[in-house]
Amino acid sequence: MPRKGLTKTAIVDAAIALIEEQGNRAFSLNELARCLAVRPASLYNHFENMEVLTGAVGFRIAEMIRRSELDAIAGMHGDEALFALCDAYRAFAREHMDLYKVIMGMQKDKNACTETACGEMIEPILLVLSDYGLTESDKMHWQRILRAMMHGFITHEYAGGFRHYPADHNETYRMAIQMVALGIHTAQKESEQ
Repeated sequence: MPRKGLTKTAIVDAAIALIEEQGNRAFSLNELARCLAVRPASLYNHFENMEVLTGAVGFRIAEMIRRSELDAIAGMHGDEALFALCDAYRAFAREHMDLYKVIMGMQKDKNACTETACGEMIEPILLVLSDYGLTESDKMHWQRILRAMMHGFITHEYAGGFRHYPADHNETYRMAIQMVALGIHTAQKESEQ
């Protein structure tokens, strides 16, 4: 029987806090149970296994990313929205790197929760790309290109790959976004012909 007051939401909240505090590598059912002052078996009353719990955590993280991106692009269109979205994505990853690692690690999983979480994260990107008049096929390609650019930049920056030269990281990121924007504009012109 589930412990009174212990809910799925409370467990996911605690898992998010634990990952933020101790890192995603320290995350375990035993540690989560300790933080909640329950036995690990109590968690199984709400989540059948670690995979299901991780899926729920991933879905919450995806929603956090989605919300930060939607807030950033509110009322914006075109390149202005594109830059705001990219900045929000990078800011989330930098501020919540361990949560970001969880969601990026989940993308190889094939389950309904992961598919839904990935859809949540892509929604704001597709919304921004809709302003460019691209075909549906082109939107799929450009969202992949944009996500790869953002993730690659964030991962390289986090690993210390940019510390060897004095050029400003923010300017490099802005230039990378600009290159994607130029590519999108070229695709937009081609689709109009």
